[in-house]
Amino acid sequence: GQDALATERVWDKMYRRLIHGRKGDPMTAVSAVDCALWDIRGKAAGLPVYRLLGGPVRESIPAYASAINASVVPERAAERARQFVAQGFTGLKWFLRYGPADGQEGVRRNIALARALREAVGPDVEIMLDAWNGWDVLYAVEMVRRLAEFRPRWIEEPVKPDDIPGYARVRACSTVPIAGGEHEYTRWGARDYFAAGAVDVFQPDPLWAGGISELMKIAAMASAFEVQVIPHGNSLPINAHITAALS
Repeated sequence: GQDALATERVWDKMYRRLIHGRKGDPMTAVSAVDCALWDIRGKAAGLPVYRLLGGPVRESIPAYASAINASVVPERAAERARQFVAQGFTGLKWFLRYGPADGQEGVRRNIALARALREAVGPDVEIMLDAWNGWDVLYAVEMVRRLAEFRPRWIEEPVKPDDIPGYARVRACSTVPIAGGEHEYTRWGARDYFAAGAVDVFQPDPLWAGGISELMKIAAMASAFEVQVIPHGNSLPINAHITAALS
């Protein structure tokens, strides 16, 4: 019985009902409803959503290949990386599997993977490295220093998403950009990351963090802190509209 075009009012009513569950699964439900309402708005206006959001600001969007299921054995990873480049990708993201419990052998394996990827694709392809929230601060500081020679575009989620001070400590020690935020929710969660100087790249997911309405608020706030927003890729069609509308 609500006005489907009144997205701000509907979002606010949903959020205020979530006082005991403002993040996690309840917010993913809000996100799904909000994205569906934007779809209705676009259909009602006869326009793509990126135009309703103020775009386009660009005619094309760069894409990188996510190698989440790919091997981390250096030789196999290098072969797969070359295949991605042959398909036209100018960026690759690989997932580092070793953390503090694996000791110095794990450090060596992470470094061997990064070296193999860089040697396989050359200097002009961007490589992102995702730590899957799997490190502690001391381990992350060592890893970002050791990995810097391979020039990653960023190192993603080096520590637990709730350890915002830890993020800030890692970033302060790193010459490599630090990315994170896919497991954070709403503008209030983003504000804490920005105020702490925790990340260079913030990665909210529109199907988790609060929908399109909330992503645009997060992006506006990020611009004031000079933090780049690259939405998390669980929802590529939605992300395309958001990215097309953000300067």
